[in-house]
Amino acid sequence: MSLKFVSFYGVVVLLTSLFFQFVPLPKMLSWQEMLLSKLLNQAPVLLCLGYLWVQRNRIKEANIFYLLTAFLLLNVFSEVYYYFVNEDYLLMINICHNSLIYLILAMLFKKQSPQVRGQILNPKNISYAVLAGLFFIVGFSFSLLKVYQKHYAPNKLFFFVLLIAMVMTTTTVCVSFFVDKPFSRNWYKLVVGTIAMAVLDVYLYLSLFVFDAYSNLIYTIGKLIFSIGILLIVERTMRKCLNKAPLIVLYKKVSDIG
Repeated sequence: MSLKFVSFYGVVVLLTSLFFQFVPLPKMLSWQEMLLSKLLNQAPVLLCLGYLWVQRNRIKEANIFYLLTAFLLLNVFSEVYYYFVNEDYLLMINICHNSLIYLILAMLFKKQSPQVRGQILNPKNISYAVLAGLFFIVGFSFSLLKVYQKHYAPNKLFFFVLLIAMVMTTTTVCVSFFVDKPFSRNWYKLVVGTIAMAVLDVYLYLSLFVFDAYSNLIYTIGKLIFSIGILLIVERTMRKCLNKAPLIVLYKKVSDIG
């Protein structure tokens, strides 16, 4: 990615974060204002999708490119099903949708991993992955305990859906440590990007199930952290799925001689 695009992306993220800092409650907005707020909320992801579309002629690894596109589209889709899903099932659908995003992200990381296990499996990588996994297990455990106490008896399905989502998120964070070769340049970008996304989930689940409070930071500081995570994942992945320069096919007309 060029410095101009990254700078433009940063400006968009800052402006949209400021918008949500002062926006009134959703119930106070008209339909048009609500639609605008949803577009602004997904503006960073839409920018990345636009960048991918512009660079589509440079595809080197099609599977990685399509998985990255699916990952971004799924993030945007969270603003769509809000309108046609019953409010009683919205939270469960949201959690299932989040699990699907991490599943696609884990598949994306798997496609980028070196084929030789010795290139990525070493004590340092394993130690980092285990420590990160333990951090998220502890972070999610408070929410899971509350959900078990309040929802397990009346709604076992909801408990297991949340459990699967937490396991999927933690697993994806651990997998991110094994995408690049140890000590390779910029290896940390995918790791930091994935952790940035997952930390937001920890905060959201704690707000919903432990503190019983509206997660008012999710569209401001949370949005900033999430947008940085998306940019890091996209930037690092595009280096592996795109050629350095556009592929140009030159056609030469050959005339018959004699």
